[in-house]
Amino acid sequence: MFGGGFPFHEFFSGHHSHGGNDSPEEADTDKFYQLLEVDKNTSCADIKKKYRVLAKTKHPDKGGDPKLFAEITHAAEILSDTEKRKVYDKYGEKGINQGMSAHDHGPQDLFEMLSGRQGRGKQQGERKAPDTNHKLVVSLHDLYHGVTKKLSINRNRVCLDCKGQGGSKVNVCSECKGRGHVKKLVQLGPGMYSQSSGPCDECRGVGKSIDPKYKCKKCKGARVIAEKKIIEVQVDKGCPNHHKYTFYGESDEEPEMRPGDFVVVVEEAEHPVFKRKKADLAMEYKISLKEALTGYKIKIDHLDGVKIIEGPPGDIVKPGDIRTIEELGMPLMKTPYKFGNLFIHFEVEFPTPQSLPSTIVEGLLKVLPGDKVLAQGEGALKTIPYDKSQITENNTAIHSDYKEDDEEDPRLSGARRVQCSGTIF
Repeated sequence: MFGGGFPFHEFFSGHHSHGGNDSPEEADTDKFYQLLEVDKNTSCADIKKKYRVLAKTKHPDKGGDPKLFAEITHAAEILSDTEKRKVYDKYGEKGINQGMSAHDHGPQDLFEMLSGRQGRGKQQGERKAPDTNHKLVVSLHDLYHGVTKKLSINRNRVCLDCKGQGGSKVNVCSECKGRGHVKKLVQLGPGMYSQSSGPCDECRGVGKSIDPKYKCKKCKGARVIAEKKIIEVQVDKGCPNHHKYTFYGESDEEPEMRPGDFVVVVEEAEHPVFKRKKADLAMEYKISLKEALTGYKIKIDHLDGVKIIEGPPGDIVKPGDIRTIEELGMPLMKTPYKFGNLFIHFEVEFPTPQSLPSTIVEGLLKVLPGDKVLAQGEGALKTIPYDKSQITENNTAIHSDYKEDDEEDPRLSGARRVQCSGTIF
């Protein structure tokens, strides 16, 4: 109910082939762009905006063709994802259906791998630098409507002047012999040593040393330079709490490694009125006893503006009752034209003691259902408002006199004492 998954699966029930080695030249990489009426230079954020525009006229609820809209939705899902878009631009729709990666080997690379001609250095070059996770706090109001956030990030990029070498003259480190780590002896005590392996201090784990005279002037031999970039995060309508947006290759770079990914984790900010569970919203509201018995008409400040809520004729609300307003919850992320529900938990405010005149009480006795009230008599016991201090504690100190008598009675000397541990309340 609340998954918000990809719609119209019935239109994509065909079986896909897993064999074949289509080259990028043979693949159709224009179809999805044509469906969305955009060119290949359109950004992922603009593709999402274009999809929302097309949904206003192409959606089946607006008279559009269901099959065509399903294709548009599928195209937008692929082209708005950076990694999937790279696969599509290289292999077309068939590459998407076969679950290929943008870094998959081509036919020639595959032949070299099977024949053993592919070097180890190339495999190591496919290693990936660590990812960066960033928490983005978003208000419930922005999650309802969708919002664009801009983040300024600092990251390392491989120095282009020295191509990540650190200088023009690079030698194998004489200390670690190019391994990047060395074995060290640590003395634990007299005649006791422990051997451990750690990064080489001379080359800082790189395995290479740079002559100070030939260090790169731009990166000062660090092989990377700091760079600042603005990341634009398009938070979708109905985005779930802790949802992740991945920007592939936008984290730090390291020489001979693919750049890491910049992962934005959406953190939902607490709302003063509404509590969210998936696509549903819940809130508490206090009404008077008069409204609970005769009907209520309330005004709430909803995330989508002011809403007037009223109960059906004859509805009587008891303390703790819950009422449902359909489709007044959060939009579903993948299908923002569908909504969850709103649940209102009612509290009933009763009159304060002695605040009702006797005439009002007499009128209520006539109209309210219930057993006939007994006439007041002289022997009736009166109640008082409850207070926690009225509870009588079972304090054993009350029986201290008996305890003293027992201790002084010579007839009980040497007798085994039995204690009672009974508890009230």
